[in-house]
Amino acid sequence: MNRKGHKKLVIKTVILIGLSITISLLSENRKTANSNPLIPIAPVENSPPNLLKAPKLKTPPSPPATPSPTPPEQPLIFAPPVQFRSQIVYKASINNSKVIALTFDDGPTPETLKILEVLQKHQVVGTFFCLGANLREYPEIAKRVVQTGNAIGNHTWHHYSHNVTEKTASDEIDNTGVHIYRSTGAKSFLFRPPGGRLNNGLADYAKKKNYVVVIWSIDPKDFLEPPAAAIAHTVLSQATSGAIVLLHDGGGNRQQTVEALSAIIPKLKQQGYRFVTVPQLLQMQAGQKQRIAERKTQ
Repeated sequence: MNRKGHKKLVIKTVILIGLSITISLLSENRKTANSNPLIPIAPVENSPPNLLKAPKLKTPPSPPATPSPTPPEQPLIFAPPVQFRSQIVYKASINNSKVIALTFDDGPTPETLKILEVLQKHQVVGTFFCLGANLREYPEIAKRVVQTGNAIGNHTWHHYSHNVTEKTASDEIDNTGVHIYRSTGAKSFLFRPPGGRLNNGLADYAKKKNYVVVIWSIDPKDFLEPPAAAIAHTVLSQATSGAIVLLHDGGGNRQQTVEALSAIIPKLKQQGYRFVTVPQLLQMQAGQKQRIAERKTQ
């Protein structure tokens, strides 16, 4: 074999050996792969979102419900039934119940507190016709009158008994009405003219303003400070159902009135009387009249 032929043989041999080694290595790798079919995968710290499910959205909390506005508190109103507006009343016509109304003029004053104490002790109520000047001076006493369940009415500002112009009547009544509201939070359509006078301009103006003009049917003239027994006797002897009694809680010392009340109230209760305010008294008359009318139409 010449040199060229020998060289070719060497090259072929090297190639065959290389192929043999390569095949051997591939075979070994295949065995290793077959002996370890599961190759662990290192965990991913931040895995991607599952695109098959929509990501949950955070719903913002619902805002708190807006509270309903509180309706304004309605003022307390002392008013008679409509048919008594602009009318003059001396007593109520009530046949089916024994009721009576105690009324007190010229307050509020410190004497009013003594009368309130008697009324509360016996669990009865009355109607207080107040002067504007006294309301301005004793607003807390007026407030106490209403807080204890009594009615309140207008008795003018100065207690004028002489003839007045309409302008003066307006000042006397309207200003007192303002102070009734300021001191008690109540509005009143009850008016009593000073001295019971109906022809000096005050009552006429009150009727124009839709007040009921409340006079009385029993007057023991306690403003003259007679003995308590005399006051009590007059009231007890004249008491009838629907009566309106005139007494005073202002204008001077009212100790006799206080003592008389302590006798009047228990004795009238023994006779079956109930004590009501003037608006309640008039409401009872209106109700009785309506029931009579309804029976006639049946």
